Amino acid sequence: MTDGRFRVPYAELEARLAQWEAFLSHSGVTRNTPVVLECTTSVPGLLTLLALLRGGTSFALLPPSARAELPPPRFCSLRLRIQDTSPVEPDGIPRPEHLLEISSIADAHAPPAGEASTPERLFVRTSGSLGAPKLVVHTHEGLLGNALNCIERLRLREDDRICVPVPLAHMFGLGAAVLPALAVGANLDLLEGANLPRFLEREQRTHPTVTFLTPHLCAMVLRRRTTPVHYRQAVIAGDRMTPELFASARALFQRIVNLYGCTELGAITAVDPEAGEEPRATSVGRALPDVRIQLRPPKDSEEGEGEPPGTAGELWCQHPFAFQGYLDGDGHPWRGEPFVEDGWYRTRDLCLLHEEGTLEVLGRTDLGVKRDGRLLMLTDIESAVERVCGVERAVAVLGSQGLRGRRLIVFCVPREGQHLEPARVRATCLDLMPGYALPDEIRLLCALPLLPSGKVDRQALRALAMTSPSALQQGFRP
Repeated sequence: MTDGRFRVPYAELEARLAQWEAFLSHSGVTRNTPVVLECTTSVPGLLTLLALLRGGTSFALLPPSARAELPPPRFCSLRLRIQDTSPVEPDGIPRPEHLLEISSIADAHAPPAGEASTPERLFVRTSGSLGAPKLVVHTHEGLLGNALNCIERLRLREDDRICVPVPLAHMFGLGAAVLPALAVGANLDLLEGANLPRFLEREQRTHPTVTFLTPHLCAMVLRRRTTPVHYRQAVIAGDRMTPELFASARALFQRIVNLYGCTELGAITAVDPEAGEEPRATSVGRALPDVRIQLRPPKDSEEGEGEPPGTAGELWCQHPFAFQGYLDGDGHPWRGEPFVEDGWYRTRDLCLLHEEGTLEVLGRTDLGVKRDGRLLMLTDIESAVERVCGVERAVAVLGSQGLRGRRLIVFCVPREGQHLEPARVRATCLDLMPGYALPDEIRLLCALPLLPSGKVDRQALRALAMTSPSALQQGFRP
């Protein structure tokens, strides 16, 4: 287990965890009071997380405060931070007293009765890509069960060298990558704040066989590397891949394993790396063991008992390791539209379920707009615009009210070295989509705003859509 600065052999892991647990206990961290862990993707961050899990302490798992836009939950008493500037130990093995800073949280209060005050709980913040972030409540047992559920489908092995450049403070990095890798005893390399030079340097040094990436990071890697090296597979999650990106990634990483999940349920489906001629470019695979999936008509259409194979519908899931509910920042149950009915969780994703049992995610059911009496999915518009020569990525959002309803604005990122003109892109779209689907405006960005999870920050783009194009020229226009 390494992170570029520290290394802990598996033979040393038990002793190091005992040392970490003793330090936490001496510092006042107990299983009876929830705490906040601002977790870096590093060996010290992982050791702290594992010590909290072993001690049965309830904790909120958040990214480092430098990247956090919201205050920590007020029902947590202590904040645990990793000090990345600490000197490297002579033997390369970290010491908690040198690396872990523990401080009180201002305005903290005792947690209310309920999930917030129960031991062995994990609180993970939702991305907030489509609404106000909430705290999702998982049990420690459910988190570990979710991780073990991934191992067989992802076919992780003890002799793997697994590189994890995705955040440890999110369910993809923690539940699908790090904990499964630890469970099989694989060589685990953690990469904090992954950027392209750092990833390529570590890649050359450690020769990973498996990596976990978001589509955005995958695209960055492909700009600098095009020939296969030492990989046997890459696990991709967090957002959709274009067919072109998928083809390029498959040529480099040998196999692409599309994984689909959410903060509330963890991993839901994944492609089997050893499967035959499966449409991997679009499919996110079959449901994981003991996970049940069902398509239903969207809430605003006629209800039914489920959609037949090949028919688009809204995805509902029953998951053996599902979350316990939502909390607000004070530890009270979140009051809003229920997402669970009779044990089935409503994902709000529009999907196709193919006859062979594989799932294809089309987009969010709440990412649609009525135009001329027709329902348009924004993801369909994005796919069409991405077929325009020179467009690397397109994201459609709704702007201010216009004559035909909400204006449809598409933000485009040009391919490296390509020059785009918004008027030309829009004119080309006339040959790719019906007139009622034509975007009202094309705007260019150097890069899309991203959430810490790697997903596109659609709320930030919606805010940009409400501004005039001239306001984008500083810092956004290429």
